Amino acid sequence: MAIYFSLLFYSSLMASLSFIAGLPPFWILNKSEQALPYLITLTSGLLLSTCINIVLPEAISHLTEKQLSSPTLGPQILLGFILLYSVDVCSSLFSKYYRTRLLNSITTNADEVGLEYENGNDSSYSSNGCNIIALKAYLFSVISNSTTLGLLLHCLTDGIILTTSLLSEDSNPHDSNAFVIILAIFLHKLPASFSLTSILLNQKLKSSVILFHLLLFSISAPIGAWITLLISQLLNIAGNPSSNTFILLFSAGAFLYVSFHTFISCHSHDAAAKSDDFSGSKTNWNFLITMLGMLIPLVVAFTHDD
Repeated sequence: MAIYFSLLFYSSLMASLSFIAGLPPFWILNKSEQALPYLITLTSGLLLSTCINIVLPEAISHLTEKQLSSPTLGPQILLGFILLYSVDVCSSLFSKYYRTRLLNSITTNADEVGLEYENGNDSSYSSNGCNIIALKAYLFSVISNSTTLGLLLHCLTDGIILTTSLLSEDSNPHDSNAFVIILAIFLHKLPASFSLTSILLNQKLKSSVILFHLLLFSISAPIGAWITLLISQLLNIAGNPSSNTFILLFSAGAFLYVSFHTFISCHSHDAAAKSDDFSGSKTNWNFLITMLGMLIPLVVAFTHDD
């Protein structure tokens, strides 16, 4: 029974902290719209450094000496990277298809709502029709956004890791690795949440859509955790260290793709804009802010080790 209370506590705390950590970019943007490009630059360094200094070392630190010398170490990380890359490509390929279907659906629903309104039946149907249209538009914005999709998938694996760690601790109370893994999840989710909101703001999405993405990001790890617990209880599976290791490495590969993709996208735009900025002052500031973003997770990692 203790596992349920522990998971409820950790998942609730994770969801609330993740959502709160994604709100500061709204405040920064309200104070100064000119700060947004620098916020994205900070985010690019923050995500990449979080992956290199927190996520990857945490995954590797739980490997045995035999696993460290295993040739499957790299492929497990690469598998997570490839899956996210595949999701990104498929998202781009099917984006136009989903957009066409969504527009057709919206047109059909709008016509039906208008017909009901003309007939005087506008109280409930029109409201439901508008809600369906809005929900489809919000879901499409998630499906067509590779950054959100990638982080959602990574968060689901975080949820799996959270539950398997708690199950491992429950079966072996002397195992101190569980708390370390849980702490690592919390440490990298906060900058990831901040970065997600910053990226979506840079994409000029509406605030309501960004909050929807942030909400999904915040609850995806708890959802993955509870689904994992349900499956483990139904199949009577306890925490398995080997499966934990695979999920950690796979999740690290997924996070690596998101951080790498964000970093390349951000700085390729900087390179394109460099030709218009002959003074180079903006480029210098971008470099310094990127370095600052990289230093923050590095300091957190050293503090965590101490």
